[in-house]
Amino acid sequence: MTTKIKRKFTVIKRFGILAITLIAVVGCQKKAAALQSNVHRTGNGYGYSITVKNKILIKQDFIPGTEGNHAFCDSLDAEKVASSVLTKLKQKEMPTITPAELKVLKIKTKC
Repeated sequence: MTTKIKRKFTVIKRFGILAITLIAVVGCQKKAAALQSNVHRTGNGYGYSITVKNKILIKQDFIPGTEGNHAFCDSLDAEKVASSVLTKLKQKEMPTITPAELKVLKIKTKC
């Protein structure tokens, strides 16, 4: 191959790699943007829901990872746990919350 042809091939190859990368990034951003969390008031506290394209995937009215059915004491605690669940879903992990995670997030389990 001549030098000119090699240069053209290299430019075309780099452009192809760039195009594939851009398509992958845009595709991932659309999927991530579809996931949302919403904090809502319950009878005696707060809960959260996770939606995908405006359809409820998870509705959590009680603090997960604890015994009994206790609502979150305030909306900030519900938002912290919802954010943790969103992160896990985006990383393709199981969206479970353990008592240890609640402790790290400083979630009040008794109001």
